[in-house]
This record gives sequence, C-alpha cells and structure tokens, in this order.
Amino acid sequence: MAKSIRVSDGIYELAASAGESVNRSLADQIEYWARLGASLDAAGITMAQALRLLGGDAALKERVIVHVGQSRATRQRRTYTGAAAIAARNAQLDDEVTAGLRSPESLFLLSRKQLNSARFVERAPAADGTGW
Repeated sequence: MAKSIRVSDGIYELAASAGESVNRSLADQIEYWARLGASLDAAGITMAQALRLLGGDAALKERVIVHVGQSRATRQRRTYTGAAAIAARNAQLDDEVTAGLRSPESLFLLSRKQLNSARFVERAPAADGTGW
C-alpha cells in the first residue's frame, strides 16, 4: 500500500527533474533512488565510497563490477543478506566513531551547515483535489 511522506522542496524538484529526463514519475524516481541507496548499503558501499566511485575511483569501480557481474543464476541462488550486512557495517562505523577514527558527522548525508540552513515548508493539498 502506498504511503505519503514529506520531502524538502530541493529533493522534490531534483527528483521531478531527474525523473522527467528518464521518463519516470516523481514517485518512481524517488523509489528508484531509495532502491539504489538500499543496494549500495547492501553491497557495503558507504557514502564516501559512492562519492569516490562517482569521481572515478578505479579500485572501487572494479569492486562494483565484480559484484554486479556475477551471473544471474549465482545471484538468484543467494539469500538476501542485506539487513545483516547493513547491521555489520553500522557496528563497524560505531566502532570507528568510538575509537576516534572518524567523526560522527562524517556519517551524515548532509553537513551541519546544510542542515542548519534547511527550511521546512508545509504544503497544503491541491485545490483541485488531486492530492498534495
């Protein structure tokens, strides 16, 4: 069953624009991004690694290619272990923060400055009754 969520104006506009360029609805684009993020988490790829990958890190690209390049039959035989992988990665990150190897802020998607400057706007439903 579909659920409603609130997203910032910036994410809304970005998703609408990105979705339009690939012929996806706004909901489909946000769902695509959510599934992509979940896949990166399940593969054990951190935000920092994802940014390095986008920047052209060859070693990280090779790791992703090996993971993605496994045969379909191999992927179908495996059971889903994403939740366990995510829990293990979260424990590892907690240990790194506790040991002082990284700051808690390094785990945030948005910087403190971005969060402090964010504006939350409540939207009213459309007057024509089509929804939010």
